[in-house]
Amino acid sequence: MENGKNIHEQVTTIVAHARGLGTRDRGEYVRRACGADETLLSHVLQALADSLGEKAAHEQGFWDEVAVGERNSLALSETLEGQLLGRYRILRKLGSGGMGDVYLAERADEEYQQRVALKIVRGGLFSPQIQSRLRMERQILATLQHPNIARLLDGGRAPDGTPYLVMEYIDGEPIDTYCDRRRLSVEARLQLIRTICGAVHYAHQNLIVHRDLKPNNILITPDGVPKLLDFGIAKLLDSRHSAHTLAVTHFEYRVMTPAHASPEQVRGDVITTASDIYVLGVLLYELLCGRRPFLLVGTSLTDMERIICEQEAPTPSSMVAQVNADAPELMADIASRRSTTPARLQKQLRGDLDNIIGMAMRKDPERRYASAEQLAADLEHHLTGQPVLATRDTWLYRTRKFVKRHSFSVAASVVAVLTLAAFSAVTYIQAQRIAAERDVATAERTRAEQISSFLVELFELSDPSRSRGNQVTAREILDIGARRIRLGLNEQPETRATLLGTIGRVYGSMGLYESSVELLEDALQSRIRIHGERHPDVALAHANLGAAFCDRGQLDACGEQLDRALAMQKELLGTEAVAIAPTLLAHGRLAQLRGELDNAEQFFKDSLAVYRLHQQERSSAAASVMNELAGLYTYRNEYERAATLYRAALDIDRQALGNDHPQVGMHVQNLGFVLQSQGKLSEAAPLFTESLQILSKVLGETHPMTLDATANYGRFLHRRGDLQQAEQVLVRVVDLNRKARGEQHPFVGHDLVNLGMLRVDAGNPALAQQDFTAALAIYAVALPPDHPFAVSALSGLGRAQLEQGRLEEAEQTLRKASQLGARSLAADSPTLASVHSSLGRTLLALDRAQEASPLLQTSYPILAKAQGEDAAITRRTKEALDSVSAR
Repeated sequence: MENGKNIHEQVTTIVAHARGLGTRDRGEYVRRACGADETLLSHVLQALADSLGEKAAHEQGFWDEVAVGERNSLALSETLEGQLLGRYRILRKLGSGGMGDVYLAERADEEYQQRVALKIVRGGLFSPQIQSRLRMERQILATLQHPNIARLLDGGRAPDGTPYLVMEYIDGEPIDTYCDRRRLSVEARLQLIRTICGAVHYAHQNLIVHRDLKPNNILITPDGVPKLLDFGIAKLLDSRHSAHTLAVTHFEYRVMTPAHASPEQVRGDVITTASDIYVLGVLLYELLCGRRPFLLVGTSLTDMERIICEQEAPTPSSMVAQVNADAPELMADIASRRSTTPARLQKQLRGDLDNIIGMAMRKDPERRYASAEQLAADLEHHLTGQPVLATRDTWLYRTRKFVKRHSFSVAASVVAVLTLAAFSAVTYIQAQRIAAERDVATAERTRAEQISSFLVELFELSDPSRSRGNQVTAREILDIGARRIRLGLNEQPETRATLLGTIGRVYGSMGLYESSVELLEDALQSRIRIHGERHPDVALAHANLGAAFCDRGQLDACGEQLDRALAMQKELLGTEAVAIAPTLLAHGRLAQLRGELDNAEQFFKDSLAVYRLHQQERSSAAASVMNELAGLYTYRNEYERAATLYRAALDIDRQALGNDHPQVGMHVQNLGFVLQSQGKLSEAAPLFTESLQILSKVLGETHPMTLDATANYGRFLHRRGDLQQAEQVLVRVVDLNRKARGEQHPFVGHDLVNLGMLRVDAGNPALAQQDFTAALAIYAVALPPDHPFAVSALSGLGRAQLEQGRLEEAEQTLRKASQLGARSLAADSPTLASVHSSLGRTLLALDRAQEASPLLQTSYPILAKAQGEDAAITRRTKEALDSVSAR
């Protein structure tokens, strides 16, 4: 009692003084005042947090100053093999956990032979925080005695005070590896998970949440016994049992494995047993369908949090279907490891198992299974053909289960049931028709009111009385709106689908392609649920999603959606409906990205013809088609036709949209590019300036449309001879485009080729070679092998190799470029002329002038027209021709 009184007095004195100090001074003072007394330290930290509030407790640097201090790490050499620690001799390292390294050790006191797993703090990580974690793990394990949980055998401290744990050594494999190597069936995997649920439930009954139930922490012995281990980040729900763990549990550091973390762990919310239920669902998902529910590799922390906390995972059966469609060989291998086929696996997962995993992984902890025992019971019910809790308790569902179990007993009643069902169906359909006619007007009015109310709520967010003086951006309003739509409006499906589609398209116009695709996929599914698979609104949703996939660089997915949209529109609306024109335009853009220029031209012309048929050839929509068709003519060097169309589109949109619209900015940019291609640099310069001013003002400097315009400006500077400024512009464009569109987008490769061409002309071919190689790696994933972009990259690579004197490599690269270009480019293409020019110069350097001469003669006039007489490649081609003539 006296000791408790002294601690209370010490805590009161230390906290009173610490409150008046700054963050850094406070940490230094608390560390010195508490010294080595970690119990006192935990009480002081808790009292400070209560006194100053959570914000002060989390101040940057405070915990580091208090907890780390001036301590010595365990005085062990880098290799611990053969060393003694207590009664144990270390044999070898087994692995590393979040709080320490784990070693295989054996007893060294010769009393009896025993192999153990020994965990100690890694060198360089010795701190009171980690000491507390290991002591907590020791306390946790000491309370757990279960056949499927690795036992704590002993514990102690190294000479310098570092704590270590001695645990049961499990000679086993991670559960996923074990199941796959033995090709365990779905049923066998479910039985393993049921056993693990029993161990987790036992831990929960002892007021312990594991919090890291990943496959590597669940080992299966050669006898098939699951063993749960590594409670290194577990949480005691009843922290009263251990005062010295308060310093850790109070501040609640978010230690976790992201791929196997619950939404509340990611957000840093209070952790309960429901968190382990969620992670068991993730584990079950991975074991059954061979894929994790979310793709987190390469995502930022912000995106990771959004995905885990907000994005619904595809059901396991739909994940199997998706993988089977995208990579059938991979899915066949996954299915074979489950001793089945892809079709059978999808059938096994559809229904009960989809629902069980879905219930375990619900975002709201209160809507998950109430316990691991309840989850295990549902798995058992599924295995024995009983109704499961995860499916709605409907008469139809229970009847289906009953019939499946007692099919022979109910056979005699089938005819009567069918007769009754037919009568009921007719009555129901008639009633539905009457109700539909009566409620049409009411539904439309309700829908309008819902949209109006929703928009009013969003705009009110900018009211200073609601935002508390903070500025609310359009992006923030969109994000809030998207979340509200996805979580609400379930009673107004039409309204929900409309708003999802609208916000999805707005995300796309802002260059936020990931969010755009996500919402448009949801909008499509909403439309299908409302109207069925075939409806004009469903067709439009397919078209919008396809365009979003194109923006994201997923050309195959784009084509699939656009094909469905166009076929459905032609069938339902007719081949001349104005609604088809935008879909034709999207098809043309896709064809152009794929390098199918003739197909692209036909799609663009068909789209314009529809607008003309409906007397809309002077509309902004028609101007968009003119812009795309002009771009195609530019690529074919038909500059006069391109300039005529660009001017027409610019004239239409200036009148329809005004001078400060992004579409106007792009028309101005494209016209400038055509004039540059014609060698009219002085006329092109002010157009580039005007375009960038419009786009930067309206869209911002990092929007994909602005970046494309900036890239064209960099090429203009290159053509004008401002190489240093051009390189600065293009380097920045590459960096920003990677962030905006993703590392594997074709336009990132296009920007890398532009940068490489500049660097060749600037006398840095080695660095340029890296650019071309990176671009080709992107194209290999995103585009067909003979795409014009790939030809251009190969041309640049061969030219870079030539400039470095690597003549044999250059010849091989350029001949490949020539072969591919002959299939995808016109004979007078400047890209193909660049290939032939570089190949001719390479052959000339190899003393093969006779082979070089025709290549140089045909390429020179094309390059002089397209690039100008003063362009570096044109000058070098002329010099090579003169050299051939002089021989």
